[in-house]
Amino acid sequence: MIRGIGSTDADADADADADADASIDFAIAPGRGSVIRPIGVSPALKKYANEDWFRGHKWPPADMARFWTRAAPQNFPRAYWSSYHYSIAVLGEFVEAKSPSGVKWNSPELQASLEALLPTDPADIDKELAELLELIEYRSGVMAEALAQRENPWVYYSALLMSDAWSAPYTRDLLEIALRVGQFVVMHYKREFMRPRPSQYSPALFPPIDVPGHASFPSGHATEAYLISACLAEVMPAAVKTSRRRPEEGKPGEAKGAAQGKWTEDRPEEQLIVDTPLQQMAHRIARNREVLGLHFPSDSAAGKLLAKKSFEILLECPTIKNPENGIIAMSKKEWCW
Repeated sequence: MIRGIGSTDADADADADADADASIDFAIAPGRGSVIRPIGVSPALKKYANEDWFRGHKWPPADMARFWTRAAPQNFPRAYWSSYHYSIAVLGEFVEAKSPSGVKWNSPELQASLEALLPTDPADIDKELAELLELIEYRSGVMAEALAQRENPWVYYSALLMSDAWSAPYTRDLLEIALRVGQFVVMHYKREFMRPRPSQYSPALFPPIDVPGHASFPSGHATEAYLISACLAEVMPAAVKTSRRRPEEGKPGEAKGAAQGKWTEDRPEEQLIVDTPLQQMAHRIARNREVLGLHFPSDSAAGKLLAKKSFEILLECPTIKNPENGIIAMSKKEWCW
């Protein structure tokens, strides 16, 4: 199972996509969808002459011990790497990489950009808390969705277009890499800023689930979701990465009242809808965390910025950008249909 920031509060996760049909309790162990294979003493197919009992066979059979692979393998098979472990390997490249403008993941410039989004005026904090209190009424409508998104965002992104770990394994790896990078950078900045959770300010928020065991700013789910969306936009078909204006809206420059009267000059942020389905999914995941009372809107805004900067750095990692066999190039081939 691909797990998001929620898994930092849980035990080691299993790659459930690889063993989705494994339903026997003892068969699943943490790791690469690990399967435990007990092997004991199995009865022979038939009784031997003059014996009224079945002989027991251990493993390996006596006549099988002489068989082995004679040709030395050249490499561990790339396809057998678990997405989770491969993402950790790529994380080593990320910490060394720089964006085209020379920014690293822990640069003072990036920290300053995030700090600019952190409210310090009590009036601004009160405004955010008031908004979160208003959002409580939406909890019943998003609860099941928010809980599912807490641990496994892949199931939502894979549903935008038909895909799974078998049909798009490199895309799956890319998403896992985005998650690992997102978790890494967000935990760094959470510790830097140490912002309290909203419910520490207002017990009235009463989160319906346990508050995660890390600070509030930036939002980990927002960081992960926006980073995943940016990565998938590099490889998936136009259907999920094309921006469209809502049909009832007017066009820039039209007078107030023109084109169904939807274009106004006093609300410029509402004039043009440029969000793709991928971006809309990221908005939704981040907003649901606010509905649960776990994050301030400014936490989500910081997560979006952190994802943008992290994506620029990630694209410079050799494993990601290699034009021949990099993750981006290989993922694109999975969507040729």
